[in-house]
Amino acid sequence: MQSFTPAHRLKKADEFSSVFLFKKVRFGVYLKIHFKPNGLENSRLGLVVGKKVHKRANKRNYMKRLIRELFRTNQPNWNTSYDVIVRVHKLFTPETFSTLQTEFLSLTKLFNK
Repeated sequence: MQSFTPAHRLKKADEFSSVFLFKKVRFGVYLKIHFKPNGLENSRLGLVVGKKVHKRANKRNYMKRLIRELFRTNQPNWNTSYDVIVRVHKLFTPETFSTLQTEFLSLTKLFNK
C-alpha cells in the first residue's frame, strides 16, 4: 500500500512557481493539472482549491482529501516522477466522484507506464 507522506507534498512557493513556469497543463471540467518532471524517486502533489469554488472550508477540504486519495492510488503506476499541481475549478460532490475519477485518470494518462 502506497502512503501519502510529507515527501509527496509540494510545500514551498518556489516549488509551486517552478511547476507553473514549466507551462505544461491539462484541462478538464473539474480540474486543471500543471505538471513537471522532477527527477526524484517519488512524485509530489500540490493542491489549489480557492474560495471561488466553494465558500465553506469543509467542502474545500473534502475536495482536497479526494484528490490526495486519487493521487496516492494512481501515482505508483506512473513511469517517471512528476511535480503535480491540481487546481479545482468546479465544485464536485460525492455524487459526481466517478466523473471526477475518470477525469483525473484521463488527465494523467500520459504519466502511466
